[in-house]
Amino acid sequence: MYHRKKIYKKSHHRSISLKIKLLFLCTILISCIYFLYQGVLWLTQTSFHLSFLEQVLEESIPYPKENNYSFKWVSSLTHFLTRVNVQEPSSILSQGSVYFAENVPQEELVFDSPLPSQEVAQDDPLPIVYLYNSHPNEEYSASNLEPYNITPNVTMINYILKENLAKQGIYSIVEEQSVPEILRLHQWNYASSYKATRLLMEDAKEKNPQLVYFIDLHRDSVGKSISTATIQGLTYAKVLFLIGLENENYAPNLAFTEKINQRLESTYPGISRGIYKKEGPGVNGVYNQDFSPRTILIEVGGQANTIDEVFRTTEAISNVLGAIIKEESV
Repeated sequence: MYHRKKIYKKSHHRSISLKIKLLFLCTILISCIYFLYQGVLWLTQTSFHLSFLEQVLEESIPYPKENNYSFKWVSSLTHFLTRVNVQEPSSILSQGSVYFAENVPQEELVFDSPLPSQEVAQDDPLPIVYLYNSHPNEEYSASNLEPYNITPNVTMINYILKENLAKQGIYSIVEEQSVPEILRLHQWNYASSYKATRLLMEDAKEKNPQLVYFIDLHRDSVGKSISTATIQGLTYAKVLFLIGLENENYAPNLAFTEKINQRLESTYPGISRGIYKKEGPGVNGVYNQDFSPRTILIEVGGQANTIDEVFRTTEAISNVLGAIIKEESV
């Protein structure tokens, strides 16, 4: 009887030891799976987090997402940030990121011919509009997106405008190369931003000779009382058109800009601050508008304008611009 009790105790202890070992092995296995998952997640973290953010916005906003400008902004931001293909590291380099140029010997940084622009797939409709930003780091108010740690900037307008024009059957190219990086590579100052975008415009035109309209989108530095209009109970970011009079052939650009401004103001009264004609010492005076008779510069809102206000205005611009482009193509 005593012998059997002793055997039982040994068997009992052996069983407990086996359970501990199994638990330990399971813990290791789960940890390996978790870290493997985190590794995969890291490779796609931009897409994952922004998709999650879209879901949060969609679930947290009581009104339909098709009328929700914050949701649309994040959707455009998702497209803007996830254009890098994680399976092709060279796609990161093609964005002109400063992080991948620090260790390149200075003598190799020749930029007379810029990095390849966004290519158009063979089956895609041919784009006729080129959207770019000479000052891509101009920011808007982040008040609507503070919980998500997102600061919207003027580059995002390109994708909103592109999407809205595409709905009208008008296709665009958005310039995705880094203007600050071109300035850094050439050791140019900020005032040379238009010289940097000129390189990109020439490259885009060479690759896409059918391009007709070149639109440089900016954000002004004025107070909100100046940069905001209320139209039918909704607030809009006001627009200001800029024409360089030091372009000898500025007249066609001015006529085209006046047509857009008049149509925009008649459709959305109060949305425009008019056309600012610039020349003289201390200003660029040309703004690359000598590149074509359909090169225009638009200031959309100011630093205090919200995402919603900028979205409404960009949709208004796309409606008017799309109608005028269709008229000219007839």
